[in-house]
Amino acid sequence: MNRFLAGKCILVFMSILFFQSCAREEIRYSPEEFAAAGVRESPLVRVLIIEKSDRVDIDSEVLFFSTENPAGNVGKKFGGRGRYTVAGGGGYVRLIRDGRLITRTERLFVNSSSKGLILVNGKAYRGSLQLSSRNDSGVSVINFIGVDDYLKGVLPVEIGYLDSGSYEAYRAQAIASRSYALSKLEKKKKDNYDLRATIMDQVYKGVAGETPRSTQAVVETEGLVAMWKGQPIKAYYSSCCGGHTADIRLSWPWKTHFPYLYGIRDARTEKSERSFCRGSAHFRWSVSWPGDKLLKILQKSLKKEVDGTVAPFRNLVDLRTGGFAPDGRVKYLDVITDTGKYRITGDRIRWVLRPESHNGAILRSTLFKINVKRKRGKVVRVEILGGGNGHGVGMCQTGTIRMAKLGYSAEEIILHYYPGVVIKEIY
Repeated sequence: MNRFLAGKCILVFMSILFFQSCAREEIRYSPEEFAAAGVRESPLVRVLIIEKSDRVDIDSEVLFFSTENPAGNVGKKFGGRGRYTVAGGGGYVRLIRDGRLITRTERLFVNSSSKGLILVNGKAYRGSLQLSSRNDSGVSVINFIGVDDYLKGVLPVEIGYLDSGSYEAYRAQAIASRSYALSKLEKKKKDNYDLRATIMDQVYKGVAGETPRSTQAVVETEGLVAMWKGQPIKAYYSSCCGGHTADIRLSWPWKTHFPYLYGIRDARTEKSERSFCRGSAHFRWSVSWPGDKLLKILQKSLKKEVDGTVAPFRNLVDLRTGGFAPDGRVKYLDVITDTGKYRITGDRIRWVLRPESHNGAILRSTLFKINVKRKRGKVVRVEILGGGNGHGVGMCQTGTIRMAKLGYSAEEIILHYYPGVVIKEIY
């Protein structure tokens, strides 16, 4: 046997002994230390990828499973090749393999020994996992991952699959998304997770969402963060602003206000008066409802968006907008019924005036003009002419893509949509 083969055999033998010892070994890492193993390049974020599921299948080449002991540290290790099932119930999660219960615990931590990928219900994720029982039933899954690996699974899902001519839009989205993610950490540090993998924060699809070009943009902008007074900015963004980004004080009066989110004209007026996002299919749009259909929608949607009780009503008497913000968005909407008047403010209007039904899509934006037709004391038809798609606060993604095609850099795009911020390399 030559030296190479002898060395290889010794390595294999030592690996077998190591993995066998994993089932017996008592360790004393904190959950955060365990989850962060191998994540050194960028700040760690905790992403809720499954809020609640009866069971979750976990696959990887080799996995370490560790259960939390009563002292709050990570206890015993488990590992091996193959598929594992994690089921929840009674406030506990159960780790099962080949129909055999391996352990039962309140929380379970999963890591790949090779620092590779972990499959969750067939979908690949980087980093580590925490599984726990949520509300005494089902399983929730949190992905512990470096923020830059997280962004790789966010960019193309959020801004689209772009061609090489729009590359700076990827870089701008990377800076905005990184800034947004890091801005959540301080406020969420006492919670179980920092971000949701949905439109409630940023849509994240793990490895399935990655592309070579968007990943390159993440790598090139590593550590670059838009800052305001020494803190990462709340870098909100939406699909299409309709020609002017929204003022957060009017769209989201219930959120913290920052001057870089007061709204700007989506154009460089010294060069062109035409909006960057004018090429979007959502730049201008219209929607209408027969009175009886809108009545049924409002009977369901109002209950979710009004602070207080909505008295049952049978007739829609009128809809009245409460003026317009400087950017053209509706400040508030009064819904007048046969049993009362209800005021909806800011972006909540979109959740009340649903185009299809209470379960369908919300109104594209609050940048609209309304025409209400009434007959015999009730609404018979409502027509809306609107512009933009989304809440409109912060960066306009369609405008960003257009600016990239016109030759603007990612840094220029960020400073355009978030005036007054500075871009710093913070790690």
